[in-house]
Amino acid sequence: MEESLRELGITQAEAHILGALAQTGASSINELHASFGHKRSTLTSILDRLEVRRLVERVPHPTSRRSVMIRLTAGGVEAARQVTGILESMEDTVVARVSSNDLEGFRKVIGALAESGT
Repeated sequence: MEESLRELGITQAEAHILGALAQTGASSINELHASFGHKRSTLTSILDRLEVRRLVERVPHPTSRRSVMIRLTAGGVEAARQVTGILESMEDTVVARVSSNDLEGFRKVIGALAESGT
């Protein structure tokens, strides 16, 4: 995955942000922070890099003059589509190599970790 992302010029952290925005639409910085738990300075740095490359843009928040929303640009939509394709290909490869029981066991472990807050 990292090699494919490197070919696109996108880091894993940037890919996560692009993917989240593609799924949810425009989000506030606070929402992105809550989703990923990056340090605020790290998140700002990621967003700055994406904005310089015109993959995201900061726009006024619809209900708060003190906040901004982050949304994908047309280029960001295309980059997110490419990232999604890489992830789907990786998922297809894994699913082809493990049994349905293995996959179900993995999902249970991930679910337990998510519930425990780990």
